[in-house]
Parts: sequence; structure tokens; C-alpha cells
Amino acid sequence: MDIFTRNKFLLRIIFVLIFLNLFSIGYLWWQKNEGPEDRQPRKGKDNPKQILREKLHLTREQETAIVQLRADYAGKEEAINQVIKSERDSMNQMMFHTDADTASLKRIARRVAENEFLVELYRIEQAQHLKEICTPDRKSVV
Repeated sequence: MDIFTRNKFLLRIIFVLIFLNLFSIGYLWWQKNEGPEDRQPRKGKDNPKQILREKLHLTREQETAIVQLRADYAGKEEAINQVIKSERDSMNQMMFHTDADTASLKRIARRVAENEFLVELYRIEQAQHLKEICTPDRKSVV
């Protein structure tokens, strides 16, 4: 092969590779823009009331009580989770100081564990209140 034939061959390979790259990028862009509209929305995913109504066959009063109960416990749990997050952040900052006090780190770790335990107790308490709201035939479903 002389130099001109080899250069033509390399030029053709480069154009084919550029075309393949542009085609791939275009196809990926098209997939990204076309994908979400074609999907079916998940049934009941947006509305927990609808799930409760369909699955548990609750009365309106029971449904309202359960939604209120869930909102109350979600607020309590979120408040505790914020405390846990702030304590973990302070513990992480203290751990990487050169003069970190191990005893104070252990105290913070103990408070984090106690707060996580408190969150679990809230969940148990919420489940007990859910059982009180539900009728006897619905308790087995919950």
C-alpha cells in the first residue's frame, strides 16, 4: 500500500467512527426524551389514601384516622432523624480532629443509638394504634 491509499483508508475509518458516535449519541438522546411519556404510572403510588381504601376496605372515618396517625408519627420520626443527623455530623467532625476525646465520641454514639431506638419504639406504637383503628377482620391484613 502506498501512502495515499493508506491515508484514504484511514480517512474512511475516521468518518465511519464519527458517524457511529453521532448515531449513538442521537439514539441515546432520543431514548432519554421519549422514555418517560411511554411508561404507565404506578397505580396508587401517588396517593396513600387510595392504597388504604383499596387494600384494607376502610370506612372514611378509619381512613382519616389512619392518615392522621401516619402524619403524626412521620412528624415525630422526622424530628428524631434530624437530631440523629446533627449528632452524627458533630461526631464525624470530632472524630477527625487530632485531639478527639474518645469518651465524648462514645457519649454521642450512645445518644445516636438511643434516638434510633426511640424511632423504632415510635414505629411499634404506631402499629399498635393502627390495630386499634382497624376492625377485627382487617387486623390480619395490616
